[in-house]
Formats: sequence, C-alpha cells, structure tokens
Amino acid sequence: MPRDGDGDGDGHGRRRPPPGHPPNLPPHVPYSRALQQRLYLLAQHRRRRIPPCDGDASAARRALDQLHAQVVLNGFPRKRFLLAKLLSLAAAAADLPRAESLFLAAPTAAECSSSTSSSTPTLANLVLRAAASSRAPPDRLVALFSRLVSRHGFRPNAFSFSTLLAALADAGAAALPHGRALHARALACGLVLSSGHVLTSLLDLYAAAGQLGEARRVFDEMPGRTVAAWNCMLAAYVRCREMDAALWFFNEMPGRDSVAWTTMIAGCANARRAAEAVELFWRMRKANVKVDAVTMVALLTACAEQGDLRLGRWVHARVEQEGREWRTVLLDNSLINMYVKCGAVEDAHRLYLVMPRRSTVSWTTMISGLAIHGRAEEALDLFHRMQERPDGATLLAVLLACSNAGRVDDGRQYFQSMERFYGITPGIQHYGCMVDMLCRGKQLREAIELVETMPLQPNDAVLGALLSGCKREGNLELAAQVIERLIRLQPERAAGHLVLLANMYAGVGQWEQAGKVRERVAALNAGKPAGTSRVNPNQSSMLFLISLKKLVTCTDANRSGEMPCSMDIGSLWEAIISDEQRAS
Repeated sequence: MPRDGDGDGDGHGRRRPPPGHPPNLPPHVPYSRALQQRLYLLAQHRRRRIPPCDGDASAARRALDQLHAQVVLNGFPRKRFLLAKLLSLAAAAADLPRAESLFLAAPTAAECSSSTSSSTPTLANLVLRAAASSRAPPDRLVALFSRLVSRHGFRPNAFSFSTLLAALADAGAAALPHGRALHARALACGLVLSSGHVLTSLLDLYAAAGQLGEARRVFDEMPGRTVAAWNCMLAAYVRCREMDAALWFFNEMPGRDSVAWTTMIAGCANARRAAEAVELFWRMRKANVKVDAVTMVALLTACAEQGDLRLGRWVHARVEQEGREWRTVLLDNSLINMYVKCGAVEDAHRLYLVMPRRSTVSWTTMISGLAIHGRAEEALDLFHRMQERPDGATLLAVLLACSNAGRVDDGRQYFQSMERFYGITPGIQHYGCMVDMLCRGKQLREAIELVETMPLQPNDAVLGALLSGCKREGNLELAAQVIERLIRLQPERAAGHLVLLANMYAGVGQWEQAGKVRERVAALNAGKPAGTSRVNPNQSSMLFLISLKKLVTCTDANRSGEMPCSMDIGSLWEAIISDEQRAS
C-alpha cells in the first residue's frame, strides 16, 4: 500500500493516473463550486486530447461519454458553462446526436438570468459546428438551422452563417440551392457586407459549385477587400480550372502573400502547367516571400508532372535543411511520389524506409511505384506488410502489380475480395486493370464476360484494355466492334482509333479493309491543326510543330524559325545539339 509521499500515490491512498490521463477527481462537497470547477478543468483536458474530426472518432466519443456521465452523476446536467464545454467536445468529435441532446438539456433563456442568457447563441453555434463536422447532408444542416431559429429563438450571427456555408461548400454543387437560401437569409440579417468571414465563405461556396460568376459578383460587392478575400477569389479561379483568368487576377493583386503564391503554384501544377508552376516558384523566391512546407508540396507536384528530378532533389535537400518543422507526412508522401514519377524508385524506397510516420497514401504510393517500375513482387510483399487499412487506390496498385507480374489468379482473388474483405466497391479503374490483366494472361473470353457484366458503363480505359487483348489475340472482328464503341465514346479521338484498326487489317494482309479505314481517317483529319512535340536539349525547352507541308517549326525562348524535315530524327537531333552548342 502506498504511503503518504510515495511516488505512486497522491497522499490520499489513491494511485496516481498514468501520464497523459486526466487526474483522479478528488472528493468535493456535492453541487459545490469547487466540484464544478474541477469538472470544467477535466473537460478542458479531454478537449485537448480529442483528435480532429478525421481522427479516431470512436475514441473521442468514448471520452465524451465518460465526461458527460460524470457531469450528470455529480448533479450538474443543466449547468450552462459545463454544457458549453461538453458541446465543444461533441463538435470536436463530430457527434451531432449528442450535441443536439445537450442543447435540448440546456435551460432556456427565460429560465436564466440576463447575464447567462447571452450564451444561447454560443450553444447553438456549437451544435451547428458539430453538424458541420459530422458531414451531415445539406438538407439536414439547413433543417437544423431553421429548427434552432424557429423553436429556440436562436438569432444567428456571422459565425453561424460562415460555419454552415463552409459545410455546404464541402458538399459541392448539390448544396447550391441551400447555399443561395442561406445567402439571402444572411443578407436579411445584415451580415454579408459587415462580415469578412461570411463573404469568404460565400466565395468558397459558389466556387465549389462551379459558379465563378456569382463568386466574382460577391467579391466585387465587397466594401473593403482584405488579403484573405483576394486569396479566396484567386482560389475560386483555380478551383474552377480557369488558370488564364487566375494568372491575370494574380498579377492584378495589390499584395501577394505566401498563400497567394502557393495557391497559384499548386493550381498550375495540378492543371498540367508544370513549367509555369516552376517559373512562379522562382518569382516567389525573387520577391523574398517566405516559402513553407505547403509551397514545397505544390512545387513537388510540378516536378513530378514534368519529370524534373534535379529540382526535386533540390527540394528534398531544402526540406532536410529545415528539419522537423517541415517534415510532415504530406511532404514526405509528395517526395516519394516525385521520385516515383521521375523513375528514381530507389530514392523513393530509401525515403519511405526512414519515414517516422506513414499514412495509407505512403503505403499506396510506394506499392504503386514498385509495381509501375517492374518490381511487382516487392510491391505485393509490401502490401502484405501494410500496417494501415488499404483503400481503393491501394487495391488498384495491387491489381497493377499482379498484372505486371502475370499473376492472374492472385489478381482475380484480390479483385473478388475487395468488397467482401475490405468493404471497397470496385470502381471503373479496378475493372480496367482487371480487363488488362486478363488480356495479358490470354484470358480474352473472361475479359469480354467481365466487360459485359460489370455494373458500370465501360469507359475508354476499359475498352482500350480489351482492344489490346483483341490485337494480341488477332481477333479483328471483336477489335472492330470495340473500336466503334470507342469512337462513340470519344469522337474527338476517332482518328487515332481508326489508324490502329487500319494497321491491324494491314498486318494480316486485308488491304481493302485497311484502305477503307484509311479513307475515314483522311476525312476526319481534314482541317485539323498540326501536332506538336517538345524536347529539352541542354535544359532548353524547344517546341516542334509538325505541319502538313512536312516542315518543322522550332520555337524556344530566344528565337523561332522553320527548317525542312527531310532528315531522319537522329540527324535532326544532332543538328539541334550542334546549334545549341554554337549559340552557347
């Protein structure tokens, strides 16, 4: 038994709780102020330990259960300041039913003194925050808001509207009618032009729904535009993939902070405009704007997009210099993805092995990288050692590994177990990978059966995989049928599909059929713009335009011109290199 003053006791014969746990609740006079304060401090301790809403929700709710029970058992089920703390915990745990029951248990304003009745908006706002955190459907969110106003006399403030509008923005275009109704209500309350938070939430809402015109109208009506408002409007252009307009708006901004630069770099990188993203990064550095880990994630996306391993390694070295402050799981995942996309799988694997923490994305990226680069056995071995719960992307990487390794039986087993063991419904990409695997394994009949029975409409990837199988097996009749389906699905790519069919006919000596298909190709290509190709000799980007006159138009940062294209590609490349050397 511990004695007074022992390290394991608290001086009252009780053992101290383990480190990180809240202290034992000491004896107090029932209903006393000291006991209320103790419960409040305990609630604060719990709130600090509850993870964000995307963390372990069940653990957070268990902690909330325990604390709520202590409040009730100690005789304080209607103490408003304790209920407010419990509601804060419920909002953090995304526990909407608990939040609603706690709100209903609170005394009404009529039952309280005037000094405490002012907390009614706080309690109602906490209920709205719990609803937003729980990702409740838009109609339920708006119904809850209306119920709080009509039945409980709740007078919404700027926090109420910004919380709801942010939740509706996450729901996308489906929530637009509800968002417009809330916009009208906020105008009636006089809270739109007077609150920057409401205005920026409205910008997010309309941008998420693809209503860029309405977002711009809200921005133009702002009486005083803050830096946050400019950044929000820029993000709206980027979210709607209006990159030219975004670049124009970015250049017109009166003050560009790191958020604006990072938004623009990430937008260009995600829109496959990697060269512009890299150029923006160097402009950011030249402007002496502070670069952070989020900026580096955006830059790594651009490096991965254009295969710039040298710049990617420079980013990695910079991250190592900054130390633990920058080392997040997101940044490490971006580095691994960059190395994989640039073909440096060994670098990716070395980084993966020393990561202090790994997410599902970490495992998936590494499995996918190994599978793509011909190391399928290692990819499958890594999947078997995976410590996180796999998601749809992980299973897609596993199917790719099985396809590349020729392990059709294993791939079939993984595909069939997706829903049964992992609770993941196969998507169109999973079906496309399975069709490709079966065709590679010379199981064309099974691949056809899978395409005909799949619950989703086959897309170009699925039909393209089936077409490859037909070509491999020499089944021209089925190939022609698949190509006609592809043309109906992608009329803008009809010429390419028909060229493939013509080549297949020519390959088996069916010249008449090949000629007919070529005539269709010629008719489709009439008036089409010329194709282009980009090369990077000596790190100088050059764009070649293949014209109908058999000329190559060469453009780079310094000059443009034309030269005949009668030489073979090797001679052309030597001419480019020698020209560059003379220029340097």
